[in-house]
Amino acid sequence: MLASLLAITFLLGCTNDPPENQQQLTTTTTTGAAIDPATIKFICQSAQDPNMEADAPRHEVYLQIGSSKIKVADILNCEILAKEFYEQNQIPPAAIAAVGGWWAGAGDYLYIIEENGNYVVKKGFTGEELQNNDFGYKTIMTFGKDGNEVF
Repeated sequence: MLASLLAITFLLGCTNDPPENQQQLTTTTTTGAAIDPATIKFICQSAQDPNMEADAPRHEVYLQIGSSKIKVADILNCEILAKEFYEQNQIPPAAIAAVGGWWAGAGDYLYIIEENGNYVVKKGFTGEELQNNDFGYKTIMTFGKDGNEVF
């Protein structure tokens, strides 16, 4: 098992670094046990950006999955969304958790859902000037049932 762990560490060390807005899990699941979906949630943290307007909000969005925490996005306004707001934000009712927010005529939204045996994080955007009213959700991260990111 130690040799396997060292081999995996070596192989991961040879891969490209994740983009700036994505960081490795702060802790990992070593038992390979499946993550309880009840432990999955988003965390919004206010952040300052010296390059943005002083009055413009900025938030870092983290995903808590089991005992691990990973940064998944930067958005302007971030609030945990209750299930009753999923439909109006084009979030499937089966989503495990969702966050998003509206500021200055635009909004960013994220949700996590179970798909094909994995946990998938999707991000979408809408704005007052968009004609089609489609949030255009795209997959930004995928995690296995053990909580480890799938590349």
